[in-house]
Amino acid sequence: MIAKPISRASILSRMIALLFLLTLSGCFQMHTTVHVRNDGSGTIEQKMLFAGTLSEIMKTHGEGGKQGKEPAPPDEIQLKEMAAEFGPDVRAVEVQKVAEEEGRGYVATFAFDDIEKVRIGNVQKMSKKLQAYSKSIKTTDSRAFPKPETWFTFAMKRGALPELVISKHSTLHPSSGKMMASDSKGEVNKNEQAQMLAVMNAVLKGLKMSVTVVVDGHVVKSDASYRIGNRITLYSLDFDKVLAHPDLLTGKYNSLSDKEFARQLGKNSGLIFEFKDRVFVFFN
Repeated sequence: MIAKPISRASILSRMIALLFLLTLSGCFQMHTTVHVRNDGSGTIEQKMLFAGTLSEIMKTHGEGGKQGKEPAPPDEIQLKEMAAEFGPDVRAVEVQKVAEEEGRGYVATFAFDDIEKVRIGNVQKMSKKLQAYSKSIKTTDSRAFPKPETWFTFAMKRGALPELVISKHSTLHPSSGKMMASDSKGEVNKNEQAQMLAVMNAVLKGLKMSVTVVVDGHVVKSDASYRIGNRITLYSLDFDKVLAHPDLLTGKYNSLSDKEFARQLGKNSGLIFEFKDRVFVFFN
């Protein structure tokens, strides 16, 4: 079933709500990569990196954790919950800690036998453990961990030249609310916008999210909007770049089609997404 359309500004605001509710001065990165073999099987890698205050909250309030210890990766039960978000037949394979310049966290690997039973969201659920951390901060806002706003499903024709079809569900428009405060005419309050942007610049520095698909082998033909070699980007958010284009958060572009919106954004806006409802990839 197709979800109710949600505005582009609303999508960004719900991501922001998560961090505001945690009162953070540091952000996270979440990168989901789907690897597809020519027989339809494959793996999903989800990298989570935590930086700044969020990492400290995890050290202090993690389930069973003790202050001063590094945040623990998801345990077996939590990995099963995460796998279920990707599909009923997806199974957890392993999870490893990672420490990079941009933060500390983990990479969880999941496996599947049939890509057609996989669903990938642009804001994939972040496991029960991170939700537990948020409960240490008083909040009653149910939007803190929203369900995916946009998600992707897959169909595949096997054979000598496999064809992967990626379908996008839900849309990034039309408007159903704006990030910034507006008056009765729907015009953005400039003072409110300036205040909000100032807070975002302090709070959301470093926030990045992405969903990519990597097919096994050479891409013979594809109409994917964002492809480099055998890697297809379905969704990518770099909030540092988004904040350099504050009009993206005002609902200014909500009347545009996804295709026109993507054209006006350009490649350096910090927000790219697959604007087609369906794309194909032939590979071998």
